[in-house]
Amino acid sequence: MPCKHSCASMALQLFAGGLVTGVAISTLLLKKLKDETSSSSEPKRAPGIKAWRMSKWIKHDGILRTQGLCGDFSKPSSTEQQTKEALEKLDNILKECGLERKNLLSVTIFLKDIEKDFDEMNKVYDAWVDPKGLPTRLCVQAWMGPNVQVEIRAEAYY
Repeated sequence: MPCKHSCASMALQLFAGGLVTGVAISTLLLKKLKDETSSSSEPKRAPGIKAWRMSKWIKHDGILRTQGLCGDFSKPSSTEQQTKEALEKLDNILKECGLERKNLLSVTIFLKDIEKDFDEMNKVYDAWVDPKGLPTRLCVQAWMGPNVQVEIRAEAYY
């Protein structure tokens, strides 16, 4: 019978040791998973046209965020033309970051006069947006500088 007690004692010690080891391994795995999914990396930034003021885009934690994008407002032009130019700039940023329109999560559109410019902007936007990856969208009226009719900002996943 001495073997029965010493074997049981040994089995209990092995079991307890296994639990402690299992808990330690689980703790290490959870810490590694947390480290891999937490925001430990610095954002990647691309300098904007006014590099002292803003970034053209920022990539961080799987999300790309753009600056506000406008068409050429150095001279008066239509909302349609400025929308086309702003969306072309957005396409260029997406391409620069290795993304496509289907990666868009949200688009925010600012219009100088929403009552006057909404339909004209929508005509261009609707032809441009990828129907297989429709982002959320917010469109609001905002005060803007001279000759600016539209400004567009977007977020995409990578």
